[in-house]
Amino acid sequence: MVAEEIWVERYRPKELSEIIGQDEVVSRLQSFVAKKSLPHLLFAGPPGSGKTTAALCIARELFGEGWRQNFLELNASVTPETPIIVRRNGAIRRTNFAELAKEYFVDDLQEYARADDLEVLSVDGNRRASFLPVGVISRHKVDKVVRVRYEGGWVRTSMDHSVIVIDDFGSLKRKSASELKKGDLLVTFKGELEGKNQILNLKKISPKLCNELHSGMVKNPKIKSVLLNQRMDQELAWLFGLYLAEGCACLERNETSGQVIFTLSYPSEIDVLKKVGKIFEEKFGLEGKAKVAPSGFKAGSMSAVQYRIMNTQLAKFFQEHFYDGSKLKNAAAKRVPSFIYSACPDARRAFLRGYMGDACGRWGEFIRYSSRSKENLIDIAWLGRMSGLDTSCFDGEARLVWKMPSYSYLKTEFLPASLMKNLAERLGVRHKYFLRHSLYSGAKRISKHRAKELIEKWAASGKKVSELYDRVKGLIDSDLSVVLVKEVVVENYDGYVYDVSVPGAEMFFGGTTPILLHNSDERGIDTIRTKVKDYARTRPIADVPYKIVLLDESDALTPDAQHALRRTMEMYTHTCRFVLDCNYSSRIIEPIQSRCAIFRFRRLAEKDIAQYLRRIARAEKLTLTDDGIKAITYVSEGDMRRATNILQAAAAIKRKIDEKAIYEVSALARPEEVREMLQLALVGKFEEARNRLVEMLIDKGLSGQDILDQIHREIFNLDLPEQVKIKLIDKVGEFDFRLTEGANERIQLEAALAHFCLIGDRLKT
Repeated sequence: MVAEEIWVERYRPKELSEIIGQDEVVSRLQSFVAKKSLPHLLFAGPPGSGKTTAALCIARELFGEGWRQNFLELNASVTPETPIIVRRNGAIRRTNFAELAKEYFVDDLQEYARADDLEVLSVDGNRRASFLPVGVISRHKVDKVVRVRYEGGWVRTSMDHSVIVIDDFGSLKRKSASELKKGDLLVTFKGELEGKNQILNLKKISPKLCNELHSGMVKNPKIKSVLLNQRMDQELAWLFGLYLAEGCACLERNETSGQVIFTLSYPSEIDVLKKVGKIFEEKFGLEGKAKVAPSGFKAGSMSAVQYRIMNTQLAKFFQEHFYDGSKLKNAAAKRVPSFIYSACPDARRAFLRGYMGDACGRWGEFIRYSSRSKENLIDIAWLGRMSGLDTSCFDGEARLVWKMPSYSYLKTEFLPASLMKNLAERLGVRHKYFLRHSLYSGAKRISKHRAKELIEKWAASGKKVSELYDRVKGLIDSDLSVVLVKEVVVENYDGYVYDVSVPGAEMFFGGTTPILLHNSDERGIDTIRTKVKDYARTRPIADVPYKIVLLDESDALTPDAQHALRRTMEMYTHTCRFVLDCNYSSRIIEPIQSRCAIFRFRRLAEKDIAQYLRRIARAEKLTLTDDGIKAITYVSEGDMRRATNILQAAAAIKRKIDEKAIYEVSALARPEEVREMLQLALVGKFEEARNRLVEMLIDKGLSGQDILDQIHREIFNLDLPEQVKIKLIDKVGEFDFRLTEGANERIQLEAALAHFCLIGDRLKT
């Protein structure tokens, strides 16, 4: 079955004359194309206004059928399931690019998204694993990827994506994934990342102490205790690890009653049972009940014991934090909670010890964890690496290994042997003698322990210390090490690949166990100095004397990259023209702006979007109503790409596209609903306004941030004095900041309505 082509591409203009709503821009560009005399161009304007389309049309009209050979767009990335560790607002979590895309991309065709609030695990100047700021998240589509399997894990990347290797002189260098072969060495890490004592927020899920009846507020007789926020220590961390292995949480449909259950072996785990009971009593003041039960594997054997805690608040806490967000709260959906990653190393290790219920082996020697949740095994592998432990991740299990006489080396404690050979030669040491019993994996690697012994011995013997000596010593003391590539396979692929830009470092850790990947988002100085320059210096395959390089979202280029680009633009004007596409031209340095003809793309008007949508509707044989068009223009806010995506999504449900269909697929409320909620609040009817808000959040499942954005828009449509609107907008800005910082959506929006009620009261007086 062939997937339907995305309408944004199917109906994208092929010629400049087909672009609507940008008449002045089109007229100027057509004059350049007619003369085949094109300057460097800077397109600035809001998303979905036609900037990228204009660049593609120019290339088609200049080069004809061979336009792709003379047109360069820059991208190289990893597949969406690629695991990474991120930090946002101080909270650390293990995620992947598919999950990040849901958070940062507005529609299915957006290729770049700024992520000013995000950090990713990378490498600092001291070769330590640390969190560094992300500039943008990018994606594009490819038809082939490379699957790289290495010791303890694997990763899939686009063909031109780069991984990081350590060269023969101790420097971190990039190498294209398509050039990798079996036996190459990739950079990984193992270290104790700093954390802090976590405060577990139990108050936000505390039950209502009173119910509102016709007779008034009545105390809820079912509520026996309300749990307070808890500071997590090693005992609690151990308990949470045990829950991940042996626990489940159950809630009734109305979520007014719940329980937490631990199932342990009987009688072998009686001591574990006693420890669980003690922790619940001391930390939460709760007493559970134990009951011997048949084993799930052998009915009638009475070889299991269940420990039940009847507490709805705890059941909600476990369901919220220990699962992947799907409706089913079962073993296949379990995940390591994000607050464990943010905890201190001792608590993280205590969590892993508690998780021994899903493992075989002995702590401190060798452990094999098993789980029905693949994502959970990846979580465990990353958590161990962050806690200073050697981990691997395989199909169906994750492993922890400690160094023992029977297991002489750890894969996370190796460096390339070539480093020591080169250093020995620099110091005049007979390296073949010293290294003869120290090399592993076909003489490719040496353990950090042995390398340290050798360099200390060489330094003590009076050998002259060199710059290479310092680099080798720095790597020995660092979090970094190398693992062997086991297999490299090229696979067919049809979908997006992703990347994050990390200004300054241009590296991040990714994979089922971490390896160091190059930031190939094409936003760094290396890309401008190499890939762009190499492309720009070659002549075009056409009768036009220059090629075109499109730098999409160029306002995300790092400052150093922009300065390098300026010099490249100067040097290769005879063979190349640059088209810079950005949302904010102020983020482009002045020397580049002065070298470009600047075109301002305006936000598309309602009539322009309506004209375009009607053309698509006729071609697709849809019935598109006037109120449907009005709804699309309201939701899209002048973004043609978004408008087209909304129309296609609605057409997948029904052939008649009206207002109701649009709001169903766009996950937004009708503007009149938001306006009515605001009016109720301003006249003092807080309960009614709150009920409308709850209906949007709970019944319709709308995002709190989207509702706040709609509140901001609808304030200007209210019949209010200007000074009142100023006060309302000021409050909206305050609550938008709170939501951005991670505050509870429902509480903050209800607080906003409460403020509007107070403002309305003052308006009456």
